[in-house]
Amino acid sequence: MATLEEGFNKAIVNKRLIHGVLKRVNIYQTRFDYDDYFQEAVIIFAHSFVDFMNEYNDETGFDVHIYQKLKWRMTDLLRQDLRFSEIHSFDEFDFSIIEQEANNQLECLDLQGLSEIESLIFQEHFINNNSLSILARRYECSTRNLRYHRNRLLAKLRLNITV
Repeated sequence: MATLEEGFNKAIVNKRLIHGVLKRVNIYQTRFDYDDYFQEAVIIFAHSFVDFMNEYNDETGFDVHIYQKLKWRMTDLLRQDLRFSEIHSFDEFDFSIIEQEANNQLECLDLQGLSEIESLIFQEHFINNNSLSILARRYECSTRNLRYHRNRLLAKLRLNITV
C-alpha cells in the first residue's frame, strides 16, 4: 500500500514530467501563477500515485497515466480560472466613483495641522502603503513610536472627517 509521502517523493523525482505537462497546456514559467499550477500538479501527482498503486500495485504504465491525468486536470484548472476572471472582471466597474469619493473626503482634511512625523506617516504609510517596520528602519526610530503617532494621526483624521 502506497503512502502520500511516497507519492510526493515520486512527484519530486519526476518534476520534469510535471514541467512538461504544464508546458504542453501552455502554462509557461513566465506566468505569474506558474508556481501555483506547479504545486497543484505535484499534489495531483501524489494523490494519483497513491490511487494507482493501491489499484494496480505496479508502477508500469503510471507515467503515461499521470501525464494524461495532469494534462486534463491542468486544462480544467485553466478553464476554471478563465471563467472566474470573466465573471469577476473589473471592466464594468467604474473606479472613478471611488476616486471622486476619496478626493471629496481628503479635501475636508486639515493636513496643515499635522506634525512633521504625522504628515510623514500619512504620506508614507497610508498613501504609499509602506509598513511601519520599513519606515522605522528608514527613519531610525522604533515601530512603537510610529504606532503611537499613527494612532494619534488616526484620531485627528476621524475628528476631521466626522465634523
